[in-house]
Amino acid sequence: MNATRLDPNTSPVSPTRHSVLPTAWRRVLLAGFVVQLLLILFVTAIGLQQLQTAAHNLDTVVDIHMRKLSLTKTMMTAARERTLCMFRMSINHDPFERDRLFMEFNDYGATFVGARLALLGLPLGPREHALLDRQGQLAGIARPMQYEIIQALHDDFEWTADERTLSRVTLAQDDVLAALSQLDAETRQRAQEASQKAHQAQKVARFWMYLLSAIAVLLSVLVAAAVIHYASRASRERQHLATHDALTALPNRMLFMDHLEQFLMRAQRSHTLVGVMFIDLDRFKRVNDTLGHTSGDMLIREVAQRLGQVTRTEDVVARLGGDEFGVIIDVARIGHVLRVVEKILAAIGKPYQIAGRELFSSCSIGISVYPHDSLDSASLLQHAATAASTAKNSGRNRFQLYDAAMNSLAEERLQLETELHYALERDEFLFHYQPKLNLESGHIQGVEALLRWNHPDRGLLGPAAFLELLEENGGIVKIGRTLLRSACGQMARWHTAGFTGLDVAVNLSGKEFWHEGLLANIRDALQQSGLPPHALHLELTESIFMQDVEAAVAIIQALKALGVAVAIDDFGTGYSSLAHLKRFPIDILKIDRFFVKDIPHSTVNEALIGSVLALARGLGLGTVAEGIETREQLDILRKLGCQVVQGYFISQPVPAEAITALLDRDWLKEFEAV
Repeated sequence: MNATRLDPNTSPVSPTRHSVLPTAWRRVLLAGFVVQLLLILFVTAIGLQQLQTAAHNLDTVVDIHMRKLSLTKTMMTAARERTLCMFRMSINHDPFERDRLFMEFNDYGATFVGARLALLGLPLGPREHALLDRQGQLAGIARPMQYEIIQALHDDFEWTADERTLSRVTLAQDDVLAALSQLDAETRQRAQEASQKAHQAQKVARFWMYLLSAIAVLLSVLVAAAVIHYASRASRERQHLATHDALTALPNRMLFMDHLEQFLMRAQRSHTLVGVMFIDLDRFKRVNDTLGHTSGDMLIREVAQRLGQVTRTEDVVARLGGDEFGVIIDVARIGHVLRVVEKILAAIGKPYQIAGRELFSSCSIGISVYPHDSLDSASLLQHAATAASTAKNSGRNRFQLYDAAMNSLAEERLQLETELHYALERDEFLFHYQPKLNLESGHIQGVEALLRWNHPDRGLLGPAAFLELLEENGGIVKIGRTLLRSACGQMARWHTAGFTGLDVAVNLSGKEFWHEGLLANIRDALQQSGLPPHALHLELTESIFMQDVEAAVAIIQALKALGVAVAIDDFGTGYSSLAHLKRFPIDILKIDRFFVKDIPHSTVNEALIGSVLALARGLGLGTVAEGIETREQLDILRKLGCQVVQGYFISQPVPAEAITALLDRDWLKEFEAV
C-alpha cells in the first residue's frame, strides 16, 4: 500500500481552483450548445436558401420554359394549318367551304400572332430573339404572297392559282416553319439546360446540408467529449478533495482511517505490528497569531514534506486537521516504531525558512501499537492522541507510548477544561502575592502577583493545573486584563497605606504580550488605579521574544515609554545570550530556581549565579533570585551580592490581606537572631 505523499514538484490543490472547474465545465457545455444551435440555424438557412434557388429554377423550367415550348408549338401548328387551309381553298370549288377555310385561315393567323406576342413577353435568350426576328422576316416575305393567293381565290373561285405562286408561297412558308422548328429546338435546349441547373442546385444544396450536418455532428461529439472530460475530471478532483487535505495533498482523516483498517487486516493475517503515531505541532498557534495564517500554512506544508521524507513509501502520512498529523507503519518490533519517531522529531526540529524568517518548531508524538493497545482503528487513533497530549503536557518535543492510565488523566483534563469555561463566567480567579525581599535594606521591596483558581470542589489551584488550558482556549487575555487591574489597584491601596516603595510584578503570557490591546490594557490599569508606572513590573519569558525579535523589541520599547519596568523571568533556562541582553531594553533579570536549588552543593551553580550577578551589575540591571527555600541558599546569595530574593523561605504566595503583616518586619535582624 503506497501512502499519498506531498510531491515537492506538485503544488497542492487550491480550493479556489476547484470552484473554477465546475464553472469552466458549465461554460464549455454552454458554448458547445450555442455552437450547435448556431450550426443548426446556419445549416437550416443555407438549406432553405438552396432549396429556394432549386425551387426557383424548377419554377422557371416548369412555368417559363414550358410556356415557351407550348407557345412555340402553337405557332408551328398555326403556321402549318394556315398553309393547309390555303391549299384546300385552292382545290375546293365550293364557295361556302372556301369561306369556312378562309375563316380558319384567319383564326390560325390570329392564334399565331397571339402566341408570338406572348412568346415575346417571356424572358428569351439571345438565340431565341434572333430566331424570332428571323421568323418575323420570313413571315413578312410569305405573308403578301399568301394574301395575294387568298384574294385571287376570293375574287374568282373558279380561278386556279398559279403553280409557281403556290410554290413560292410554299417555299416561303417552309422557311417560316424551319425558323419555328429552330426556335422550338432552341427553346427545348434552354428548358433542358434550366432543368440541369435546377438539378445541380439541388445537388449543391444536398452537399452543403450533408457537409454542415457532418460538421455539426463532429462538433457535437467534441462538445460531448469535452463535457465528459470536465465532468470526469471534476468528479476525480471532488473525490480527491473528499479524501485528501487541500493544503498538503496528504490523505485526510477519513482516508487515514481507511488505510488503518487495511493495515490492521493485513497485520492480523501476517501476525505483525502496526504503529499509529499522532503528531501534534508545539505552539503552532503562536505562529498563526504572530506571523499570520499564510506563514502557518507554509509551515504546515513544510512539515508535511519532511514527514514524507523520513517515512517509507509503504507508510501512510496524513493530515488529521489543523496542526495534527498521523502516521501508520507496519513493523515487526516496537523498536522500529521508535526509530521512526526519533527521525520525525529530528526532522521537525530543524529550522524553517518561512517568509524570509528563520523559525523553529517541534512536535509532541503519541504512539499506540496494534494489537497491544487496541484491536480497532478508532481506539488506536484515540489512544495515540491521548499519548500525544501527555507528551505535550510533559514538556513538548518528545514522544510518549500509550498507557491505559492515560485515559483517566485525559478524562480529568477534559473535565477541567469544562470547569475552566465556567470559572471564567463565575470570576473564580484571583491573585496571591509572594514578597520579594531586599537583602540590603532588610525589608520587602515588592511582591509578585501569582494567579490562582479558587475551584469550588478542588480548592485553591496553582497555575500549573490550568494555565496551559487557559492559554489554549484564549481566556488568558481576558483574565490577564482583569487581574492586571486588580493587581494595580491593590498596589495603589498599599501605597495609600504608606508603603510607597513597593512594586508589583505581573507575569505576561505569550498571548497577552502579542495581543494588539496590550498597551491599552496596561495604560487603562494604571490610570484607573492611580498607580505610578514605575511601580509596575512586567515579567516575560525569553521564549516569548524569540517568536519575532524585532517586533518584541518594539513592544518592549513601547512598554518602557509607558514608564513600567520589564523583567526577564527564568533567566538562564531558555535562549539566554549576551546578544539578547544587549538588544532587549530590560530592567531586571530573574535567576531561575533551577540554579538556586543546588547552589549549596554545586560550585558550578554558584559560579554561574556569580557570573549572572556580575553581568547584571555591568549592564546596570537589577536581579531577583527565585526559589529560596533554605537559610543556606540565602547566605550564599548574600555573599555573592544578590540584591533581591524571593521564595518559600521568605514567604509562600499569600492573599493580599496577609501581605501587610510582612511589610513592617526587619528581616535582617530576624536572620541575625536565628
